Amino acid sequence: MDSKSDQAFTLIELLVVIAIIGILAGFIIVSMSGASSSANDSRRKADINQLAKAVMIWKTNNPDTLFPVDIDGCNIGDDCTDIFGSASVLRDPNGSYYTYTSADGTDFTITAELSNTNSYSFDSSTGRYSEVSSNPINGICGTANKVFYVTSSDYGDSNFCNVGTLSSTPVFPEIGQTVNWTCIGADGGTTASCSATRSASSCIDVAGLDCNEYTVGTDTVNVYTLTGSSTTSTTWTVPAGVTEVEYLVVAGGGSGGGGAGGLVTNYGLEKLSVSENNIITVGRGGAGGTGTPQNGNNGDDSVFGTIVAVGGGGGGRGNSINSGSNGGSGGGGPGGPNGLPATYLGGLKTVGQGNNGGNGYDTPTFSGGGGGGAGEVGGNGATSFGGVSGKGGNGSSNSITGLAVVYAGGGGGGSDYYNNYRCSAGAGGNGGGGAGGGLATNGVSGTPNTGSGGGGSSRSGYEGNIVPTGAGAGGSGIVVVRFKTP
Repeated sequence: MDSKSDQAFTLIELLVVIAIIGILAGFIIVSMSGASSSANDSRRKADINQLAKAVMIWKTNNPDTLFPVDIDGCNIGDDCTDIFGSASVLRDPNGSYYTYTSADGTDFTITAELSNTNSYSFDSSTGRYSEVSSNPINGICGTANKVFYVTSSDYGDSNFCNVGTLSSTPVFPEIGQTVNWTCIGADGGTTASCSATRSASSCIDVAGLDCNEYTVGTDTVNVYTLTGSSTTSTTWTVPAGVTEVEYLVVAGGGSGGGGAGGLVTNYGLEKLSVSENNIITVGRGGAGGTGTPQNGNNGDDSVFGTIVAVGGGGGGRGNSINSGSNGGSGGGGPGGPNGLPATYLGGLKTVGQGNNGGNGYDTPTFSGGGGGGAGEVGGNGATSFGGVSGKGGNGSSNSITGLAVVYAGGGGGGSDYYNNYRCSAGAGGNGGGGAGGGLATNGVSGTPNTGSGGGGSSRSGYEGNIVPTGAGAGGSGIVVVRFKTP
């Protein structure tokens, strides 16, 4: 059955139709707006072309006259000069003025603003028309724009451009070389000039002093040791980009049952701030000796910038009432002559750099005390027949070089021949100079290690046919500098 109600649109159908018509109308409006903007921009470009030709015609008629100078720009047809002739009536489609600019009268530009807010200009210096974005993107160099240290072998995680397009990928520079690249901006933005340089090493060998350089993870390590027998200095120049370092400074050890050289370090602690040049001095160990028994000699100081490690104290001479010398670590006390007080004092430490030396005894073996080490006091001499002289104090372990190494052990105390007894000399502490240098069995001077104390001292035997061997030499110092590879 048909009715009027059956032929009417429902409300939903009407809403759908209205929505469709609205969408279509929006497309049409946008399209018309775009067409209008395009037409307006075409007119602006044509106007700029006509204005540029008008100025060039003016120049042809006035060949000996500069273009009017207007640094800030003027509105053509308003506050500009009359060089545009009939073209001065041209206006932007929105009614605003076109702009003329000339910095020095040699060249000029004429500019319009397009619908997208970009500028459109004629530049007489190039004779070209160009569109420049109102939001230019300037090129910016990346983190590779710096000085790399000599131990660096590639750019690592560094990037070449933070903003912009990389011109070409540069190779990693050779030592002392600089490579260049550019980061090209967009939409009229500027181009950034960038460079990377690979520096020369601060770790340089000099006469009598060797520097070994290598990397541990992301760090660079410089290790300075003596190659000669004299204390030697050099200059350590702070690499570009380095502001703080870790260090280990060990002085020369004392000789003749001497104490270890003082040990000073901040490895694993607060880093040292550095700048410019720093003097590095590696101290030699105290000199040894042969023949007539003698006191040990102190080692020389080692230095890094303001950090000073004090040389180890020399040990006391056999058949002597002298004490061992003070130092970074104290030297061992001597074995004294029979009938005098039984204890002969070891030398004292420098606070924070080492330990005291051990005491010596006179009865019955004239045994000397061991020198103090960086990690332990020196041992005391024995008090019985056949006794052993004091052992040198152990050194201290440190891994600043990437490996755990024991530095600055004390030298073993000397022993003496007495009443037909040959008594063993004291052993050197771990990281020290080995056995003592006395006359007893196995009492020969050990070979001093870097940063060690010396060997033990000796004295003449009562039998007259015993030839004393003298004081063992102290070990040389060492300086280690560790820093984040730039």
